[in-house]
Amino acid sequence: MKFNFFAVLASLLILSACNADDTEVTTTTAALQVAINDTLIVAQRDSAPIEGGREVSVQPEHGEVLLDAFTIKYVPGVDFTGEDYLEVTNKASNGDANFYITSINKYTITVTE
Repeated sequence: MKFNFFAVLASLLILSACNADDTEVTTTTAALQVAINDTLIVAQRDSAPIEGGREVSVQPEHGEVLLDAFTIKYVPGVDFTGEDYLEVTNKASNGDANFYITSINKYTITVTE
């Protein structure tokens, strides 16, 4: 009987340590197109999150990402044409300054002439 009590106690301690980090992460993908030497608005939103944010988790090889609280922009390298790829990771918090990933956005960008 003592073994079962400790097994239940250990299970409760493990479950109580679980938090939003254990939630499923949503992944979205998008294929976008931009003209050579132009700027692409990849995504934008009207308001910034109260806590959390986003970061470029996979940088593009042939361009630059400009990221702020409202907009994600992609600027291809000078005279580059072809395909590029980037990922943006979105994070949130429960108000305790411990951030967890809520979603990942994957973008394949084709730069054309």
